[in-house]
Amino acid sequence: MTPEFLREYLKPETTASQRQMLFVMNPNKARACEKLMRYHEQRGDKVIIFSDNLFALREYAVRMGKPFLYGGTGHQERTRILHAFKNNPQINTIFLSKVGDNSLDIPEANVLIQISSHAGSRRQEAQRLGRILRKKKSRPASGEEEVFDAFFYTLVWVLKLDRRAL
Repeated sequence: MTPEFLREYLKPETTASQRQMLFVMNPNKARACEKLMRYHEQRGDKVIIFSDNLFALREYAVRMGKPFLYGGTGHQERTRILHAFKNNPQINTIFLSKVGDNSLDIPEANVLIQISSHAGSRRQEAQRLGRILRKKKSRPASGEEEVFDAFFYTLVWVLKLDRRAL
């Protein structure tokens, strides 16, 4: 966490919801997310980035120029985004809220980056992991089948205090 965010986080008057927003919107977390996303996009992977925090979902997606889906996304827009993700090689990343846990069929995805969760249950984690573990259509490379790997990242924040930094 950046020193500025950490100072705010540690203030006694900072509320629990403010603390959550500080660790979700931490610039270092955003940079890590973007670096992972870019790395996997360059490999040709299909990336889903999950956030249970709708403010963070929208902010990350807009900053990174990627489409996002949440409960308020209309049916036409949802269909358009999912079709592009599945069929357009230029659209390799989408951001999803909890709406993606149960109701969407996205077998193409093989990378999942979780930037925030509300202490999801084991079932929620299993649902998200199941999104990327499905068997993929093979893409031939030089006459051979390409190997597909699945990647699951959870970006967490660990409080490691060094009072000298404050």
